[in-house]
Amino acid sequence: MKSFIQFLKICWKILTFIRDIVMNFVFLFFILLVVALLSVLPNNSQTIPHFSEKTALFLKLNGYLMDNREDRLSLRNTLKELDNQHIPQQISTFDVVHAVTSAANDNRIHGLVLDLNYFEGGDLPALNYIGNAITYFKQTGKPVIVYADNYTQKQYLLASYADEIYINPIGRVEIEGMSAVTLFYNSLLDNLKVTPHVFRVGTYKSAVEPFLRDSMSAEAKANTERWLKQMWNSYKETVAKNRGISSQFVLPEESSYLAILKKLKGDATAYAKQNKLVTHIADRLTLEQRLTELFGKNSENTADLLDFNDYLSVLPDRMHQSSRNKIAVVNVEGTIVDGESYEINVGGDSIAALLRKAYDDSDIKAVILRVNSPGGSAFASEIIRQEVENLQKKGKPVVVSMGATAASGGYWISSTADYIVADPNTITGSIGIFAMFPSFEKTIKGIGVSADGVKTTELVGDPLFTGLSSISSDIIQLSIENGYDRFISLVSQGRKMSKAEVDKIAQGQVWSGVDAYKHKLVDQLGDFDTAVDKARELVLQRIGQDSIENNISVEWLTEDDHSVLGSLMKDFKRSSQTVIKNAIAEFVGLPLPLQQAKEKVDILAQFNDPKGQYLYCINCGIIR
Repeated sequence: MKSFIQFLKICWKILTFIRDIVMNFVFLFFILLVVALLSVLPNNSQTIPHFSEKTALFLKLNGYLMDNREDRLSLRNTLKELDNQHIPQQISTFDVVHAVTSAANDNRIHGLVLDLNYFEGGDLPALNYIGNAITYFKQTGKPVIVYADNYTQKQYLLASYADEIYINPIGRVEIEGMSAVTLFYNSLLDNLKVTPHVFRVGTYKSAVEPFLRDSMSAEAKANTERWLKQMWNSYKETVAKNRGISSQFVLPEESSYLAILKKLKGDATAYAKQNKLVTHIADRLTLEQRLTELFGKNSENTADLLDFNDYLSVLPDRMHQSSRNKIAVVNVEGTIVDGESYEINVGGDSIAALLRKAYDDSDIKAVILRVNSPGGSAFASEIIRQEVENLQKKGKPVVVSMGATAASGGYWISSTADYIVADPNTITGSIGIFAMFPSFEKTIKGIGVSADGVKTTELVGDPLFTGLSSISSDIIQLSIENGYDRFISLVSQGRKMSKAEVDKIAQGQVWSGVDAYKHKLVDQLGDFDTAVDKARELVLQRIGQDSIENNISVEWLTEDDHSVLGSLMKDFKRSSQTVIKNAIAEFVGLPLPLQQAKEKVDILAQFNDPKGQYLYCINCGIIR
């Protein structure tokens, strides 16, 4: 009887859980709909930013850097807001740079203040791109102040560009080095009796190693160690240059570091001051007094600081500029999937549509393909590259601007462009291709289930539960080898190298921007502005009218939202599955390490290539 009652309790708990999810989604959809409708109503009461005699621009970076702007409507953010959770904002790197460079030339702005307490960071190219804008700002003679109670390694790289760096008396600067860690699932698959069928080309193609091994291969480790050390040295050299110190003082050898800390009795704040990593140690009141001394007080009796978003509202929108001669920017950010873009994934069809828009617009004279992607679907990558080629055939040059990552599929779509600009810290290359899918014939046998039937050929059937025939394996491997040959052929064509030369630096090897330049995989080292300058140069060469140079504008092409309701439904559909998965994980009490492992495995669930072939660098973006 007790067992029956316990069973009823479990059933009731499950029903209550399902009811709560359904009711919450109905309620949240209603809230989102109201927010959406309010967002399109004219806002006649918008506050005009106030500029006083000492106003400073205030960058309170409560979130993380991305190329793209955050969607106006987000189910995930609404859920967090209703649960009173802190929501890290997605901050566009290009918006920050636009604001800082505009403020440098704005007589109404007298300084720059950065609050990095809740800044979650960004990749090195993004941090340095903003850092260069800060350097430009400093050249006007206006002060740059940055503060945080503590500094993480990524926070500190941005902070190092400032004139004055403030830290709390009990704070620390956490510069520890870099690591690239990958989870491996071979033993887990063995325990579950899952058979991973893997097809690949390339000695260094480590994308599938997590499903075949329990540790990195020697080749993959050596490859990762090379570009990671280059990235770490770049970090130290940048900080050393900004702070006017030797790079060895950014982070001394472990034994020296420990010895210094012992002398200081473990005082990490004193260590940061002694090694010139910070300029001032101050509590929050002292900091506020310093800011009011520099920039005066506002009506609320606090430092007169103008919020970054308020300042952006009075600037011309960098996304849309009118001109008869335009350079269009198309942003490819995230894993490349077949179909339309959603959440953090970028759809081949969506990007192809934007490139076709640039093809049809006679005012667009060139295109910058901004790539920040580890790749993904081979089919979707080729759809994008075909549209790039169509633009070139029409006489519209295509310049690639590589962000933090432009590897595998990210390099595929870049390979035949007219010109490629990479950041020194870009991770690129990974020229290789693979296919992988699991079968569960051993798994189901373990629970007493078997699969059997009749088929007319060895090519048909359901390998999920019967395994893969040898002839099917051979056919898939041939297809992968053909895909690899096509990859190196495209690189050979685009980079004007022989296939043998490409193959030597391909094989799935990952390169830093510096090494990619040495191997002729990219044309120039630089940032986004470098790509813009090159695109302008190519346009002028084609048009032959130097007098129009100042009239060539830059316009960012984005997906059109045909209606607010349609956009809302799209976001609701995209986010609801994620919300349900997280709720279930919490309901069953899934441990955090298993949830993190699940997130890594979910990368495979995003793959939807119709031919099952992937150009993906799974290790490229996991840097600590």
